[in-house]
Amino acid sequence: MSEEARDYLDEEEVFDALNRFKYSLISGQKQYFDIAVFEDIINQLLEEGDIETSELAVLQGLQIHPYAIPLHIKKAQVLINKGNTAEALISLSYTEQIESTNPDIHLLKGTAYSIEGDDKNAIKAFGLAIKYAGGELDEILYHIGTVYIQAGNFKLAAIFLEKGYKANPENEEIIYELGFIFDQLGLKAKSIFYYNRYLDIDPFNSTAWYNLGISYNKSDEYEEAIKAYDFALALNPGLHQAVFNKGNTYANMGKFAEAIDCYNEYIEGDPNNDEAYCYLGECYFNLENKKVALKYYRKATKINHKNDNAWFGAALIMLTEKRYRESIVYLKKAIKLDDMVSDYWFSLGKVYAETSKLEKAIDSLENALVIEPGNTEMWIYYAELLHNSDKHNDAINILKKGSVLNNDNADIKYWLTAYLLEDNNEKEAFNHLEKALILDFSRHDNLFEICPKAAENDSVRKLIGEYNPIKS
Repeated sequence: MSEEARDYLDEEEVFDALNRFKYSLISGQKQYFDIAVFEDIINQLLEEGDIETSELAVLQGLQIHPYAIPLHIKKAQVLINKGNTAEALISLSYTEQIESTNPDIHLLKGTAYSIEGDDKNAIKAFGLAIKYAGGELDEILYHIGTVYIQAGNFKLAAIFLEKGYKANPENEEIIYELGFIFDQLGLKAKSIFYYNRYLDIDPFNSTAWYNLGISYNKSDEYEEAIKAYDFALALNPGLHQAVFNKGNTYANMGKFAEAIDCYNEYIEGDPNNDEAYCYLGECYFNLENKKVALKYYRKATKINHKNDNAWFGAALIMLTEKRYRESIVYLKKAIKLDDMVSDYWFSLGKVYAETSKLEKAIDSLENALVIEPGNTEMWIYYAELLHNSDKHNDAINILKKGSVLNNDNADIKYWLTAYLLEDNNEKEAFNHLEKALILDFSRHDNLFEICPKAAENDSVRKLIGEYNPIKS
């Protein structure tokens, strides 16, 4: 008999035992099962999330086999699932006295301690589980990893799971979880490695292909992402989210016509998805078809009045068409829904600037920079606005602040140099120019565009010449 056939037969036997156990509860006539069968019944009930019935199985099993350590361990597992960690630890202490080298006991103790926030004792218990793991080392490490995944500690989960992978490079569950964890940690290359490793073992898993597509997309490997999504859809045509994600990937590639086809296909199966209409609006906006773009943004807001992205998209169209009053209304709606998006405040600042409402523009830009101080475009726009409003000192001070917060950015320093030269403050200007040249010499022509008279300054040209990487 093949292993696959044997596994199937075992599964059938477990379900048969489970059904007989459930019938015994209904009929009130207890049935005898050996210890291993009780374990299978309890495991199946826990997998189904039926904790109440699993507890009944534990109680019945212990009535028949009162000294069975495996069932006492299952009792602790059920108690942990119920949230009774203190009671579980008491039960585990009893079993530990009898079988101190049983790794499952220490694994469950570690789990209980982790839930209670007792990291010191959790690590100690997990260490003993690993010590006594024997040939089950990869499984023990896998279960420890899942405990930390559930706790949201992905870094610690990755440490244990990678050890599990070293112990058994063929453990599919470990490999899959590593793909997921490294995606969550933003380590895209590692996520891609483990998902590909998993697919080497199980190439017909549509969810793994889908997740691989997400990781490729995050890595800007768009062609590979499309291939992964196509594999996922070939294996599971009903995986509609893969169609949606394909649209996102095509949009990231600048292939807006292809993205539109994907979003329209997705909408056929989910006609009330406001995000899909919002993304359609973005695609048409990028194709400069503002009329159709606005139609889809409005469709999105009708479906979901709280879609801030759709209000923002509509606001941008109004801004480009100089319909400032409407743009302000839409931007305020977006900000009311989410006031922690810098682009919303930045765009509102631009609209106020266009309508000569300087103080409101400044307030909006200040809000944008509080949210995203690393956005150099906003610092420069803000400084330009002040400079063009004859607030030269304020513009210089803004650039100084932006330069401090973005010390590795050459653009702000070139702008600051230009404004300082206009203010005849050459000493300070040269200090910032030198830093800018060191950071990015290739952008020094920006200085001459901002301040044409800098090109006539011999000291400026001399300093640029000193930092020119290509000297004759």
